[in-house]
Amino acid sequence: MERRKILLGSGAAIATVLAGCSSDETGDDSNSNDDDSDDSLNGDDNGENDGSDDKAEIPGLDRDKLKIDSGKLTIEDVNKDGKTVDVVATTTTSDPETLFAELDSLGDDMSAAITDPEAFAAAVDSVTWILEKDGAKVMSFYVDVKWAIKYMNDEMSQDAFVERVLETTDETQ
Repeated sequence: MERRKILLGSGAAIATVLAGCSSDETGDDSNSNDDDSDDSLNGDDNGENDGSDDKAEIPGLDRDKLKIDSGKLTIEDVNKDGKTVDVVATTTTSDPETLFAELDSLGDDMSAAITDPEAFAAAVDSVTWILEKDGAKVMSFYVDVKWAIKYMNDEMSQDAFVERVLETTDETQ
């Protein structure tokens, strides 16, 4: 799907976006994650998380720390589907250049949310981002977890990371 292609370019933003997620707003009843490792919870203290499907943890990722340093993007939903994490965010703009600028902090934002790089890399291959405005998709991209780990280990610069992510971008008018 298109969503999966976009995931790679937003590795850092995912961390920021996920922190703004709230299952109360999204009605996650339809989200029956394929993550069958309920005992792989990473200690998230969001309240009553006992491994139920609607709030299943993503190994190595702290959802509370996943935020995007942006006044124009807000993470609405984060779900794990197999080896892919899908992040849905709302935006106040549909201007591609403005959105690209907002993604500059994506590497740092994702790094802040990845608490255990090895566990995260073992559980997730990519993070797909969908940016919506007024219910319509504005942009999508993906972040390859390998890129995020390289960025975290200072093996990839911020510019190189953002460039790779933006190469996966699909704009919708």
